[in-house]
Amino acid sequence: MLACATITFFDPFCQPEAVELVHADPADAEALRDLHLLTWEVTYRPYAPEAWYCERLVAHSVRDWGEIVRSQTDRGGGVLTARSGGRIVGLCQYGPSEDHDHNTEEVGQIHRLYVHPARQRIGIGRSLLTASVGHLCQGGAQTATLWVLETDQGARAFYERLDWKPDGTRQTHPPTDLRYRLPLR
Repeated sequence: MLACATITFFDPFCQPEAVELVHADPADAEALRDLHLLTWEVTYRPYAPEAWYCERLVAHSVRDWGEIVRSQTDRGGGVLTARSGGRIVGLCQYGPSEDHDHNTEEVGQIHRLYVHPARQRIGIGRSLLTASVGHLCQGGAQTATLWVLETDQGARAFYERLDWKPDGTRQTHPPTDLRYRLPLR
């Protein structure tokens, strides 16, 4: 049986500072991994079965973010970061759809959107998402998609406020994910 430990990072945020959106570089790999782990842990623990949660947390802890940045860029996407006070406080990974029922030249996908828990609800996620969707549109995508946990009402409400709509496609692994869609043209 897999042992599941809580991973925490000491990351004191003082006064909010200006936020700059910058594409990630492979050299940002450690900071991207740390942000991903912290936000993933806080976001998914309440919504997921313990065994699945622990398995995914371990997998995320060894994910090579330098390779993610390189491969996403090679595929025509990127990892956009929000930086404040010299730290990465948010990330949005975007690129061609990885869903088998899509034409990758027409459908772009938001693969991940995470904002440090101490910096949520101040517009960073919206800015990252809006800019990433803009990059998908510039790359020729006619539609953008993303996946969200069915039980995460807060995330679903966030996307719906920005005109994303569920398209009826579900993944049940558990937990259940719903695919959301946004027309770009």
